[in-house]
Amino acid sequence: MPRKLFIVALLLLPAALLINLGLMVFIDDEGIRSLVTQEMLWTGNYLAPTLHGDAYLNKPPLFNWLLAVSFVLHGEASEWAARLPTVISLLGFAATAYYFSRRHFSDYYAGVHALMVITCGRMLFWDSMLALIDVTFSWVVYTQIMLLYAYGRRGEWWKAFGWSYALTAVGFMLKGLPAIIFQGVTIFALLTWVRGWKQFVRLPHLLTGALSVAMLGVYYWLYSAYVPLGMVFQRLFVESGKRTAAAHGWWENVGHFVAFPFEMSYHFLPWTVLSVCFFGVGRWKALKANDFAAFCLVAFLANLPVYWVSPNVYPRYLLMLFPLLFAAHLQSYSLHLRARTKIYHGLRYLFLGAALMATIVIPFIPLVPETAVVSFPWVKSIFFCGSAGAVFWMMWSEHRGLLLKLCVFLLLLRVIFNCFILPPRAAGDVRGIALRETAVSSMGSLRESQVAVYGYSLMEPATSFYLSRARGGVIRRQFERFDGETLYIVSPWQYPRAGPVAADSVYLRHQHRYYPIGRLPTPPRARVEDPEELLDGMGTGLW
Repeated sequence: MPRKLFIVALLLLPAALLINLGLMVFIDDEGIRSLVTQEMLWTGNYLAPTLHGDAYLNKPPLFNWLLAVSFVLHGEASEWAARLPTVISLLGFAATAYYFSRRHFSDYYAGVHALMVITCGRMLFWDSMLALIDVTFSWVVYTQIMLLYAYGRRGEWWKAFGWSYALTAVGFMLKGLPAIIFQGVTIFALLTWVRGWKQFVRLPHLLTGALSVAMLGVYYWLYSAYVPLGMVFQRLFVESGKRTAAAHGWWENVGHFVAFPFEMSYHFLPWTVLSVCFFGVGRWKALKANDFAAFCLVAFLANLPVYWVSPNVYPRYLLMLFPLLFAAHLQSYSLHLRARTKIYHGLRYLFLGAALMATIVIPFIPLVPETAVVSFPWVKSIFFCGSAGAVFWMMWSEHRGLLLKLCVFLLLLRVIFNCFILPPRAAGDVRGIALRETAVSSMGSLRESQVAVYGYSLMEPATSFYLSRARGGVIRRQFERFDGETLYIVSPWQYPRAGPVAADSVYLRHQHRYYPIGRLPTPPRARVEDPEELLDGMGTGLW
């Protein structure tokens, strides 16, 4: 039975992860990643990321290089092409979890662990559908932690530090300083775990760490021809520091500290419920019988405080940590399953109850008015209800394979989500549709004119992406040497005196306003001055 269920899960994965993947309008972070990539392809400059032709300093360019490959292979910079690398990274993440887990668990539990990576709520119903760095970065960091443990536990320190520091450099090129933080904290946890503190000052650690810095140094030496490195690293520290406690008030810090465990437990349901397995027979002494599972819990707890004390943290920043917790869960759960404890029975009935409620609701989904945009809604709902009912019956009729059956049920829910939730959500995204349509229509009507962004006008990145894609080239920011022929996209609240004669306009969904696009009646002679505070979307003014 488990083998057949794993085959069913594998068959469901493409439908769960790919149906309607490119349907929704970009959120702003997706717009940033995609526009930076598109400008790289247009200009041929892959070393120095830009937004509107102006230096973009917030993130190194590795993820943009990955998106560039996807855009070239697809022949366009589309929502689908931008999001597909995330799906591929997620599958690689799950395969990596399986590879390392199967050395310490049975094939069944290793397979379940891999599916848990995919089916935790935050991943399955949000981050797996977005063209963001985080899933790829989490895969790299998780592999970094696993390699440290796998080789370090055997005393193969050259391999442990060499491979993990190489991945630290890769992670840095994806997201900057967090990769170094994860490496440092995990090394601290591992050396404490194996009582090997002397390794910290020995040649394998020192030399491989230096080589990792040298690898990054080659890139930044080349990059220094475009932007002063002092400004680059200052911006990287700002990007990392704006999430920390130092950047927020004490009351906000206290509120975050209290809410954090509950919020994160919610985002990574249903698997965080398995934390109850740490009680009873799943206590630390029993958990430590599996050294891998115990270390995973230690590594999770060691890295968690970095985010627990940092307000303004998104759950996607922790995607690499929860698979560590899930590994510890599996060890504790297996002990409860073997003993058929009250905790096991409670979990079983909890999962059964949730699955039953979902199964009962599925056939009535077409009654929701918004689903009118879905083709053959009743046929689909009846089919999905029958499929969910079959999985529920398997969960009810036999104890074996409960977690695997729940994984299959969750993948089925994602397919239902793709078919019944995404189309109405896309059709009802009035502001998203407005920003895309006004971007396309304005660039179509103004195709014969020169277009630029005026000064530090605050641009929402999704709007910028759709404007640039419709334009078919870089729409540059202009800070000086204005003329009376160029059409400028102007923020009216930042530059109320600019007063362009509007030839068209574009909608910005978060500001709930239109920016005029038109010629300046009296082009200023001086350079536009820097605003008091440079916000994301205002540019840097370097180029």
